[in-house]
Amino acid sequence: MFILLVEDDPFYSTMLLELLRNAGYDDVKHVDNGLECLLQVYEERVPDVIIMDQQLGLVNGVEVLQKIRAYKPDLRVIFMSGQKNVKLAVQSIKQGALDYIKKDEKAFENLLPVLKKIESEIQSQSANKPVKKAISKIRKFLMDND
Repeated sequence: MFILLVEDDPFYSTMLLELLRNAGYDDVKHVDNGLECLLQVYEERVPDVIIMDQQLGLVNGVEVLQKIRAYKPDLRVIFMSGQKNVKLAVQSIKQGALDYIKKDEKAFENLLPVLKKIESEIQSQSANKPVKKAISKIRKFLMDND
């Protein structure tokens, strides 16, 4: 599973990268601003999940999320923020964030089950691809022979 970490705090990003790698997530890329996040999604390899800080300097995470949703509506985005503003959390979820995790001593504990669920969904989708492909071929065959 490819994870894109969007975090502008060097200490927190280093800590989170280390925790993710220790939990077995080796395919992780870090960027420190919303523009780089969007470039990654638009022009490079699309991540399976984005873990994004709410405040990213000149741009906030909700603005980045809106742009991501316009381009890739099914992309999973998890917000992590030290902000205590409940309105931001609600706004993030309304805009399509999968979850909003408060940066505190339990942040990583709260993040892991969400990542495990996403990983399970991805594996399930991958397992169903051959079946979906076969059904699609059968439909095409039947429609072509009408």
